Amino acid sequence: MNSSSARPAAEPPGAGAVARAVLAQVWPLLALAGLLYGAALAWQVRSGDPVPAAMAWTLLAKPAVLGLVTPFVLHECAHVLVLRCIPTVTGITVERTAWRTSVLPEGTTTRRQTAAVAVAGPAACAAVGALLWLSGLDRPLSWWYLAHLLFLLPCFGDGRALWGNVRERARS
Repeated sequence: MNSSSARPAAEPPGAGAVARAVLAQVWPLLALAGLLYGAALAWQVRSGDPVPAAMAWTLLAKPAVLGLVTPFVLHECAHVLVLRCIPTVTGITVERTAWRTSVLPEGTTTRRQTAAVAVAGPAACAAVGALLWLSGLDRPLSWWYLAHLLFLLPCFGDGRALWGNVRERARS
């Protein structure tokens, strides 16, 4: 291959890259939860007292891992999966700031595609939340997932994208 040959475009990041970015964002919380839960389990082994381990799991480890981190990974991965189905999206950038991790498409999308991408993250979480609720498997945990519907409010990125499209369509 000579130096003037065109190289194929880099593959946009997949769900794994997005999951790693979210985990990199929240690792201090996960480390704290793991440390406290590990200490409580060690106490249980040493003393036979299961109460601290049950409390550490119920009050910190379970909400942190299954209620906060897992739904956010699902949320962002759902955006990526929809973006990867749009042929005019040429790339996806994972953006991390101090307070959030998000994905940004490169290329073009129609209003309908933008709306589908915006709804995909909250909808995926809401679907899992509905399954948890309806099955009775873990109703308290279901609320962590269902709460992602709040991201469709205009004060959040998904809501701004969705409602901006609605306003733009109304003007045209």
